[in-house]
Amino acid sequence: MLDVLIAGAGPVGLWLAAELRLHGVEVAVVERRAAPDGRSRAVGLQAGTLDTFATRGLAQRFIERGTPVPTGHFGAATTRLDFSAVGAVHPFMLALGQSVTEQLLEEHAVAVGARVLRGQEVVSLTQGPDAVEVVIRAGGTHRTVRARWVVGCDGTRSAVRQAAGIDFPGQDTTMTGWLADVELDDPPTGPLAATGPGGSFLAAPIGDGVHRLAGLSTATMHRGTGEPLTLAEVREQTRALLGRDLGLRNPRWLSRYGNATRQAARYRAGRVLVAGDAAHMFFPAGGQGMNLGIQDATNLGWKLAATLQGRAPDGLLDSYDTERRPAARAVIDNTRAQLALFAAANPEQIALREVWSAALAEPRTNRQWARRIAGFDDPLPAGTEPGGHPLNGTRLAGLALNTPAGAPTAHPLMHHGRPLLLDLGGTTTPCPTDGLERRAATVDTETAHALWRDVTAVLIRPDARIAWAGTDTDPQRRAADCLPTLRTLCR
Repeated sequence: MLDVLIAGAGPVGLWLAAELRLHGVEVAVVERRAAPDGRSRAVGLQAGTLDTFATRGLAQRFIERGTPVPTGHFGAATTRLDFSAVGAVHPFMLALGQSVTEQLLEEHAVAVGARVLRGQEVVSLTQGPDAVEVVIRAGGTHRTVRARWVVGCDGTRSAVRQAAGIDFPGQDTTMTGWLADVELDDPPTGPLAATGPGGSFLAAPIGDGVHRLAGLSTATMHRGTGEPLTLAEVREQTRALLGRDLGLRNPRWLSRYGNATRQAARYRAGRVLVAGDAAHMFFPAGGQGMNLGIQDATNLGWKLAATLQGRAPDGLLDSYDTERRPAARAVIDNTRAQLALFAAANPEQIALREVWSAALAEPRTNRQWARRIAGFDDPLPAGTEPGGHPLNGTRLAGLALNTPAGAPTAHPLMHHGRPLLLDLGGTTTPCPTDGLERRAATVDTETAHALWRDVTAVLIRPDARIAWAGTDTDPQRRAADCLPTLRTLCR
């Protein structure tokens, strides 16, 4: 019997499989597609995702294949978001096609022991008290697989979500935009955005001499997502929205996309969980969808592994739902706001976009939204805001260290995927002996010096969220303060 069966070999399913293998969990990924999809729905890795990959020692292999982009957009506002101000180790968005991201993630997942089975799809499932029986179709045959847990990472039409009886409420498409991956004879020198009464237009390089063009035209935004998009229409729309057609040619992918917005009513039903697009869908503004899903998988991986292996305190796995649902809701809200700015047509709406552009010129506001779009500053679950230090509950970003081992940041200390207890006060006893010895296999400790003022120790979760920050200079008092939080992560 499998420990975990994952449906969907997209970026979310592959990253979750690798995270589970980090803890020795037996995992298989089934994928309906017989071969990887060469199209790239997502075309960028945000700083938050790169930092997540860095915690496992993988960021550089993605950076070597992509193009760093130091700024981003919010609703086509004329003031761009400055990613260099977010405080991240990788202060940029990485332009990289999803097909390359999937290739690198699959190589990583297979290298650490995950099985990826293509041409196979989930048909149905039945839950029991200790396992889930899953019927899988491969070609013209069916087989039944038993797994202790099943995770649906199989997209907005998720068969796993439907089979588990998880509702997917929300709104249907009311307006559409278009996208085209094309070569350009007259490419812009960098990311390009244009707005006007006719709508909004974006262009950005995605690698291999290809640019992603995306437009939302007030004249065509009520066409159906199933209506074919032609190169002639893309050329016409580009001229109308931008004033020139950039010499576009040789289309790789032409598609319409809508603003359908939905979120799973719950992320867990018994032994079945959902993540990524199976848990949420929204207008693709700001390149947040894939990145949000990868953070779902990062949050879920260590919690599910601990649950399987009997290391999880009560409620740890349930915290996946309570933490990730607000994170997705916040993205849904900002993509709806961005759509309103993209689709601005009347004088009042256009004035709103201009006012917002002026607001983003204020450094604090710009940094706030750059961090949010980059994948930091997820909201905390309602009613569970941490007490104590302001760092409690926040996402680790850009912590410079000076350690005996020479680690420049906390990332190299997190490659094993365990909670990390950093003593920043120069002692070697950040936790009581009786509390630490019983958790020696699940918690890493390190002595270091950091640039946080007055912070003497931090406990960092495997998903790089700070669980606890202490300021007491006395090791024993600091240990007593830390231990209750440590008990919520492992037992």
